[in-house]
Amino acid sequence: MNYIRENLAVCGYHEIGSRERFQSHGFHAQLQCAGSFDAWLADVVEVKAAPFDDGMPIPQPLFRDAQAWLDAHWDKGHKILISCAAGKSRSITMAIALLYRKSKGSFRDAVREVLSRIPDAYPHPHVLMSASKYCAAPLSSAELRGIYSEVKVQPPYPWADELLQEAVAQSQ
Repeated sequence: MNYIRENLAVCGYHEIGSRERFQSHGFHAQLQCAGSFDAWLADVVEVKAAPFDDGMPIPQPLFRDAQAWLDAHWDKGHKILISCAAGKSRSITMAIALLYRKSKGSFRDAVREVLSRIPDAYPHPHVLMSASKYCAAPLSSAELRGIYSEVKVQPPYPWADELLQEAVAQSQ
């Protein structure tokens, strides 16, 4: 489990663990951004399945619906978990969007906050750029490049400049 704030965490599917371990965190809501999940989760937390493909822009209706659901739980003071397959891209991006919309800072501030707390986070450019677009907080190519250069744990094969430029172009 990777906590961004006391009331917000992200993880990959493998980090959910056992029912007892999961319950010890005290989550009220879980947004699942990847395929299926353990059936017992719905017995202990409100689950919203909102699966979407990594490496592709988030479908706008799914994004809006998932963010509205997150808003309702955030506004009630619930402890929220956002999860996906690996906990590095889709869940990270949805958490960034939630924090941006709930804070007074910039989209880039929300990115920095999340990436500073999850060192191996590396959201796919198409996923991240679609969220920035839907939040009416577009990023330039230079800003996107800057975001990835600030990632603490750089992967062996970082995103190519061509992919970053393509993601920016598709989000306009």
